[in-house]
Parts: sequence; structure tokens; C-alpha cells
Amino acid sequence: MTTIDSNDIKVSPTVSKICMIISAISMGHVGFIISFLDKFNVLTIVLIRGLFGTFFLTLFLLKSNSLKWDFLKESLKIHWKELLIIGIMNPLIILFYFINIILTGYSFAAFLLYTGPMFFLLFLILSREEKVSRINTFCFIIAVIGVAITMEFWTGKALISGVFFGILSGLTLGILIFYKKKIYIKRKNSEILFKAKGDFDTFLAWWPTLFIIFMFLPISISDLMKFSFFDLIFALILGLFPTALAFLLYNIGIKNDKSGNIIILSYLEPVTATILNIIVLKSISLFTIIGGSLILVANLMVLKYSS
Repeated sequence: MTTIDSNDIKVSPTVSKICMIISAISMGHVGFIISFLDKFNVLTIVLIRGLFGTFFLTLFLLKSNSLKWDFLKESLKIHWKELLIIGIMNPLIILFYFINIILTGYSFAAFLLYTGPMFFLLFLILSREEKVSRINTFCFIIAVIGVAITMEFWTGKALISGVFFGILSGLTLGILIFYKKKIYIKRKNSEILFKAKGDFDTFLAWWPTLFIIFMFLPISISDLMKFSFFDLIFALILGLFPTALAFLLYNIGIKNDKSGNIIILSYLEPVTATILNIIVLKSISLFTIIGGSLILVANLMVLKYSS
């Protein structure tokens, strides 16, 4: 079996943008999918996503012949600090996000989750890892205003029920994106260090899903015995599309990101979640339209000025 080496595969910025868009739309379906698993508590749902996401990502690694000791050892040795932080953040993001879905619904939870890219941009500016252009900063501000309008924060309802867990999900997401970005910067600037061949993009998606299993399997293993065939179908869908494939495509997007110009496309996730919410609940708010439009405008501006 031929080993795929993601270091040798050059991905154009256009392909990275397409990958980020597909990833965002896929992850926007998470809330809708887990609504079919609502007989389980939130910890079990987090575990289900981790288990089935890891299952598919492991298959991807086996197919690319990347589950080899020399590749895993080299990746862990060089990036162990960043990988440890990413591993801890990933289950916390999903936990806070799922709690907020239960408290406030999946469109509101998705919009709060995507304060994460703003935290990422802040970390990027403070660390000076990359210079952030004024247009990118301006577009992120527009996107966050769109988030705030969609939240209708002035009503007070969101503040009481879900904003705490929503901001935590955004903060932990920002930390995860920042450390993924640090890894890709290191790999780009120090290619001579990397000798072992393997699909690093898939590895970086697979690694943090293992932490979900480590954290939540001891707590929720008994609930897995209640699985029906219906539950298995939706667990497989959850594990494949908005987890394994979405995480992998997200990493390909980050690889060519320049100061947030591709990551901002991930704001299509809350837009997707809101559209699904409208379809399911058959209701729409004027503020949802205004806020979602601002997010789309911010994305279009970044695409225009970064091309």
C-alpha cells in the first residue's frame, strides 16, 4: 500500500477555501443530527461523536498507510505540546457546544460557538504569529456583529440560559484553531525536520477525537448498551459527515489560511444551522436574516480582497 504524504501534496488556496466551505456546511448539520439522538444525555452524545468520528478517521489513516509507528512517533515528538493542548480542547468544545444546543437550540449555539475565530484572530495578533490585515480584522468584526444580531442578545433570554457555555465553546475553539495554525506554520517553515511519510491532515483530525473517547467513555459506556439500529444509523452519519470528513477538510483549509482569510469561511456553519432551524421550526426572525446577511457579506469581502 502506498503511503500518502500530506507534506508532498500542495493544496491551492482555492481548494482550501472550498474545503473550508464544505466543512462548515457539514458541521452546520450537527445540531439537527443529534436531535435524533436526544434520548441520550449530553455526555453520551459527545462520546458517540468521538467514537464514530475516530472510527472513520482511523479507516482514512489505514487507507493512506499512515498508522505507522515512525510517522506517529515523529509527529508526537515534534508537536507534543500543541497536540496535547488540541487534544484537551477538542472534547471541551464539543461538550460546551452540545450543552448549549440543549439549552438554547442549535442555531443559537452554533453562532456562539463561532466567536471562536475571533478569539483565534486575537491570539494571532497577540502572539504575532502572522500579521493580520485591516480588511481581515474589519470582516471579522462585521461577522461578530452579525452573530450578536442573530443572538438578539438585548432580549436577555440568551444571557440567562446559554451565553456562558456558548462563550466557553468559542474560547476553546479559538485555542484549538490557534494551535493547529502553529503546527502548520512550523511544518511549513521547518520541512527538513519531517522525515516520516504520512497523511498529517488526517492525523491532526484523528488525534483530538481520541481524547473525546478517553474523557467520556468511562462515564457513558453503559448508555451505549441502549443503542438501537435507528441510533446506529444516525451515529454513523454524525461520525462521518460533520465529524471525520468535516474535521479533515477544516485542516486542509487551515493549511493555506493567511491571517484568518480562510477560517472566516467557517462562519457558514452557523448560517447553515440557522437555515436548518428555520426549515425544521418553520419560523424566521428578521434579526436572523440581518445577522446572517452580515456574516455572508464578511465572507464575500474576504474572498474578494484575498484573491
